[in-house]
Amino acid sequence: MNPDTFHPKQSTGRLVKAQFHKVGRRDGQLEEIHEDGWAFIPGPMPELNQILEQAGSLFAVHEQAMAMIGRLDGIVQSVPGGLTINPWVLYQPLRLREARLSSKIENTIASASEIEAVSVIPTKRSEPLEVRNYFRAIEMGAQSQSPVNEAMIRALHTELLKDVPDSERKFPGQYRPLQVMIGDDGDSFTNARFVPPPPEEVPLLMQQLVEYMRDPPIGMPMLFVAAIAHYQFEAIHPFADGNGRLGRMLITLSLCNNNLLAKPLIYPSGYINKHKQQYYDLLLGVSTHGGWAAWIEYFLKVVLAESQGTVDRIHRLFQLRQDYLSRIGNSSRGQRFTDSVDYLFKQSVITVKMLHKHIGGTEQTARNYVDLMLECGILHHLERGTRTKFYFAPEIHMVVDED
Repeated sequence: MNPDTFHPKQSTGRLVKAQFHKVGRRDGQLEEIHEDGWAFIPGPMPELNQILEQAGSLFAVHEQAMAMIGRLDGIVQSVPGGLTINPWVLYQPLRLREARLSSKIENTIASASEIEAVSVIPTKRSEPLEVRNYFRAIEMGAQSQSPVNEAMIRALHTELLKDVPDSERKFPGQYRPLQVMIGDDGDSFTNARFVPPPPEEVPLLMQQLVEYMRDPPIGMPMLFVAAIAHYQFEAIHPFADGNGRLGRMLITLSLCNNNLLAKPLIYPSGYINKHKQQYYDLLLGVSTHGGWAAWIEYFLKVVLAESQGTVDRIHRLFQLRQDYLSRIGNSSRGQRFTDSVDYLFKQSVITVKMLHKHIGGTEQTARNYVDLMLECGILHHLERGTRTKFYFAPEIHMVVDED
């Protein structure tokens, strides 16, 4: 990392000497290589006046984002037409989409059907495993009743790495015991894009971050707090792997913790994935030149765009559910069948036995429902070369697979 890129007065932290250890080849032989360089320790998180000195105009974008959050929360609190709807219809496909897109930012690619299938069909491919883990970690965080804390963050990290090849080398649930760097493959310690703090600095920095999230400065808008906390988490880079995905997950959880949302329904990765380089550049700009205003404005645009996107997707999911029920006709629309349709939004890759376990009754009833949904084009066969027959709901996957 080049220390000259950090402005001596505007940088938000300080540079310290650090040493990086890696295994490499020298004269054809594997050996441990030591590199000396610089690491960045982020400073205290800002007060409101420090941000407003850069851009008081942030409040206009903030008002737009808050208005859209209010609209989204209103839809969730009052389902259109007074319909009593199973919350799976909303939550599960949106979380699945976020798991896919957040992992895509890290160049981990898997489709919705692959992610869903891996929970019922064993695979050795790491990509769908990693995205499935992200999905499960989102669910774990969403179900927690506690404010974001260090124990929760470490537990979410453990879930992210579960069953992933070589996960023990990534220290699941532990703050990293080694120096890491951020850059392209082949970068050296000296030309890395960014080098986060030495490992011995991480515990105190994480403690301070959680305290800031729990007790932010008086008058600081909660969306500003979420933006600042996300930057700080990524700058600390507390884990050996998974920091980007976990940091984006914490955005959603912090919005709920701060009572901006009743349910975790705003997921940031769709917008970030489309504006990925700007995301990385603005995060780095806070470290190098104190670019808080530009970063917070970007963050507010993320929230605004994804709130609007979630509103649109919720309407589409409502409509899709109603369309499914309409295709069958009134004669088959008992509660057990409605439960079968709703189950597809929770688990869109199923078997007859899975559906039977969920709805009860006889296995033949579940088989009849599957046959009926195949007839109506709700379900399709999923070819996996196994004796067990798997089925999936492609129209749900279309909503999830949209970028």
